[in-house]
Formats: sequence, C-alpha cells, structure tokens
Amino acid sequence: MTDRAPVRLEGKVAIVTGGGWNIGRAIAEHFASLGAKVGICGRREELLDETVAAIRAAGGEALAVRADVTELADVEALVARTREAFGPIDVLAAIAGGGGGYEEIDAIDPDWWAHVVKLNLVGTFHAARCVLPDMRARGSGSIITCSGGGSYFPLLGVNLTAYAAAKAGVCRFTDQLAAELLATDIRVNCLQPGLVWSEARRREVEAEEARTGTTHPEREHNHPPEQAAELAAFLASDASAPLTGRLVSVDDDWWRDPEKIAAVCASLHAYCLRRVELS
Repeated sequence: MTDRAPVRLEGKVAIVTGGGWNIGRAIAEHFASLGAKVGICGRREELLDETVAAIRAAGGEALAVRADVTELADVEALVARTREAFGPIDVLAAIAGGGGGYEEIDAIDPDWWAHVVKLNLVGTFHAARCVLPDMRARGSGSIITCSGGGSYFPLLGVNLTAYAAAKAGVCRFTDQLAAELLATDIRVNCLQPGLVWSEARRREVEAEEARTGTTHPEREHNHPPEQAAELAAFLASDASAPLTGRLVSVDDDWWRDPEKIAAVCASLHAYCLRRVELS
C-alpha cells in the first residue's frame, strides 16, 4: 500500500447543504478543520447556529443561511452569500435530504411521495446548478452528492419507494453530470455514508435495548457521521483527482491507497448503479 498525502483544504471555499446536523454537520466541521471556509444551509436556524459556533470555536470560518433546498431561490441565496463572504465556490457537498414516506405505495399521500423525491433529488440538482457557474469560470471544482438506502438494491421489511427512487436518481445524476463535465476539471462523485443514525433513531434503539436487555441488531451496521466526513474531505481534495463519476462507500478501502485509486480511475467497471464488478 502506498501512503497517501494528508488531506488538506486550505484556500478552498465549500458549501455543505444539510449542514445543521448529523452527516452534514460532521462534514462541515471537518472541512473547516482542514482549512476550508464553509457555507452551510438547512431549515432549522438553531442547528445551523450550533454548527457555525462549533467551527468558529475551533478557529475555523463558516456562515449559515437558512434555506430549503427544494426552493431554487433559497439555494441561489446561499451560494451568493457564501461567495460574497469567502469567494468563488470550490467544493459542494450536497448532503441535504431525508427519508419519510414509509407507507405502502397505494396508501401513501402522492404529494408526500413527490416531496421526498424533490428533497433528495431536486435539492441535489438545485445545489449543483447554483455552484457550477463558479466552477466553470475557474475550470475546476468538486461536487459531492449523497447516496442512501435502497438506491442500488432493494431493502426488505420497509416501504421505501420514494427515498430509494430519489437516491437512485442521485447516483445516476452523479455519473451523468460527471460525463457531461469530462472536458473540464470539475469532478462529480457520490458518497455512500452507510447507515447513520439520527439522534431520534439512537434514542429509539437505546430505549428498545433497555426494554429487552439485549443489543439491538442495527447497532453493528451503524456508522458514525465522522466516517462520511473523512470520505467527503478526500473527495473534496486534490488527493482524489482525477476520480469522477464514482460511487464511493465508507465501507470501501481502496480510496485510502493511491495505487488503488489509480486502478479505479482506469476502470470502466469500478462503479455502476448496482455495484457489480465485471470479470
């Protein structure tokens, strides 16, 4: 294994959607710790303020803009304010999204089903659309999208058509946009964070464990959000160049080895939607 150079983001301006909590907060804080200036958005101002306060307390630079990624004007305002404060955008981590719509498909409110798709897929489109002018002008940039459960294989025991369809769409959006930008140095990759509990889900699991006296089976599959943050920093940095159009999981190990990264970049089959490796 060849040692990889330390990941740094000095001089970079990054936007993290969904930066108020969980995965988005971990990414925003990690980006700032590596030297990036970070603009974050979300719908809950108190959570955004907590993230910015933590970054500033650690000596980093950040600003928060309350924004709903399903509204294009909100995302435009986020990008404009971040640019005004820190300069042109170098990195986008489009993390905002969410589940919901767990009813069976013939029982779910169609408007709610469409909302889940809009939040995850259209929100990602809005964010990418708004940062691309800066990246095109400079001829470089890194766009990081976020995959999720059910996006490339079905999950049993849960009604998830809206979320799965949206996240599968994010995967295809990623590699299609990457293909359309191949003539540039703008890279587009998709982060697969694995199962990451929300605080609400953590409380549910802990309550069930207290009631049953046994370890919840979901615990062994849960990933701390800091793992996603480490992977996002790699994808945001020059260490991942020229990687583009790929789905990269926190459970993968190849992205820690420059020789393996080079092999993946040279392969047409290292990523496809169903993650099938062809012999």
